[in-house]
Parts: sequence; structure tokens; C-alpha cells
Amino acid sequence: MNTGEIPTNFRSEHLDHIAVWSVSWKDSANFLNDFLSWDIHPLQFSASGESVGDMDLVFINANGVWIELVQPTSKGPGMDLLETLGDGAVVELDFQCSNYQFSLDEALEHNLQMIGMDGLPLKDRGKIIDGVIDPNAEGPPPEEYLAYYPFDLSGGTAVEIYERIDTDKESILNKRDKIFGLDRYNQPINQNKPKTRYLTILVDDIDKVCDFYKKHILLNVSQSIDWEGHKLSVIDAKGVFEESISLRIIQPVADDSIMQIYKSKGSGHIMDIGIEVDNLNDFIENIQSPHEKIKIVDFARTNQDLENPFKKDDVMQENYFYFPLELSRGMNIKVFEKNA
Repeated sequence: MNTGEIPTNFRSEHLDHIAVWSVSWKDSANFLNDFLSWDIHPLQFSASGESVGDMDLVFINANGVWIELVQPTSKGPGMDLLETLGDGAVVELDFQCSNYQFSLDEALEHNLQMIGMDGLPLKDRGKIIDGVIDPNAEGPPPEEYLAYYPFDLSGGTAVEIYERIDTDKESILNKRDKIFGLDRYNQPINQNKPKTRYLTILVDDIDKVCDFYKKHILLNVSQSIDWEGHKLSVIDAKGVFEESISLRIIQPVADDSIMQIYKSKGSGHIMDIGIEVDNLNDFIENIQSPHEKIKIVDFARTNQDLENPFKKDDVMQENYFYFPLELSRGMNIKVFEKNA
């Protein structure tokens, strides 16, 4: 009997990277390298075509997931998106499939209207026509596929699934990991560097969104709880490293600053990136040494008192602060330590 559930033994997805739009990828990368000690990948590449416009791209090893910095360089959909969302916006979640064609078949069998790179209904099973370009490539462009889930299912977040073929020597992702000498399924966490632990996403219907990730991406989803007057559920997104990365799904309820962001940005907005350090005081001391007079702020962007600089989250058992957006190049980065 067909229960409508997708068989888990035939496929799996994990969050390989997130796409962050940037006015200057070099400035964004330098911040991430200088303040979080994350490595800038030496492979720099580009994308072009009517569906995206011209873009320069680079990967950052964010110690738990890859960050793909995307800098639009010509008029087109990419530049339009940057102007709409702003510098440092997390634009999409990119899930790597163990078997893209099977995953796509499952979506189509559930009557989902999948979407292509151009924002239109999917054609040719998502075969990329306007693709990435490696300036050092020797062979023909790789034959690659990707698709996006319907926004009404994902709660407004751009969620991509894509194909990766290990034998394709021209694949950007294969080159990315080969240059670092890493196994893509077992890339070790550097315990001496800050670790990406979660992304916080605001949605209009937490039950519907969690059902989407559980049913169509096959992720483990927690029961929703009350968090500072809002509904919160945590999803294991199965990042590329041994230690997991989570999606914190929040349905705003209380009339506070989070609700104001939700009203301004809408459902599906990826609100912040949660970065874990062992000790906040040590971390602050380390970044203050080469970078004098670095200010830290709270969620509302209020400068923190140096005598009591960190906020406390009793529910999630965290002490935390944020970098000022002008310093972090628009990326909303929350740095925390566990206080349990």
C-alpha cells in the first residue's frame, strides 16, 4: 500500500552549501577569514547567462557547511536579487542528492511543480544551460542538473537540490573538494576554529514547513516548542562535515523585533547564521588583538556593555552576540557559546 511516504533507503540529501549574495565577495571573504579564521577556497569561478546574469563566485569553508559567496557583476536577475535583498543576504539552501534523478522523480510523483534556475517551471529535468565557468577548465562544460522546490511548500525559502557526479572532472564541486584533499562525505571539523551550527529561518506556518523538510528532503524534525513567545522547531540538515548543522524554524508570534523582521522580510527569510565558539571571552580577546575597538551588538543592533557584553538564551542554553552588519558585510552572524 502506498502511504505517500518517500522510501528513505533509496536516497538522501544533505546541506552542502548556502548561497550568500555579496556586493564584493573579496570584502565578505576577508571578513570571514580575518574574524572567523575560515579558509577562502583558491578556486574562483563565474556564472553567466540570461537566467542569472554574470557573477563571480568563491567558496568559504565555514567549518560545518560551505558558504558560496556570489557577486553579481552585470545587470540581470542576480543583480536584481542583490538590490532587493541587500549585501550579505543568505539567498538559498543547496542540498546535494545521493541520486538527483530519483529525488526529482519522487517530487514529480507527488505532483510538485519544481522550478528551474530562471524561476520558471522546470524544463529538461533541470539541465543547466547557463552554468558555472571555471577559467582553467580543459574539457567541455559538465552536464549538470538542479531544481528548486515550490516556494509555497518551503515557506518561501529557496531550497535547491542538485546532481553531483563523482566521475565528472570538470565539476566545480569535485574540483573544490579535490583541491582541499577532502572526502566530501567526511570532511573533518577543525576544532580550533568557530563552527557553523545552524541557520535561523522565519516562516508563516511552521507545521507546513517542517512537514516539507521531513517528507520531501527526508530530514529529522523536532517537535515545536515555545521560544521567547514564538514557535520553534529544529531540523537536522545533515551538513557536509561529521558534526551536524541545523535549521531553526521559527514562526513569529510575539510582537517583538523578530516579528518586525518577519513583517519586513516575509516568510522564508534566513535571519541569521549561528556560529559556535568554545568561549566568548577568549574569542573576543583574540579578535580584539589585531582589530582594535571592535564593537559587538545584540539582536536589536544595540551596542553591548563591555562589562556585560553577552545576551543569554535560556531555552537554547546559549550566550551570544552579533557582529555589526557594517563589519560583517551585511551577513547577520550570531556568535555563541553553550552555557549548559
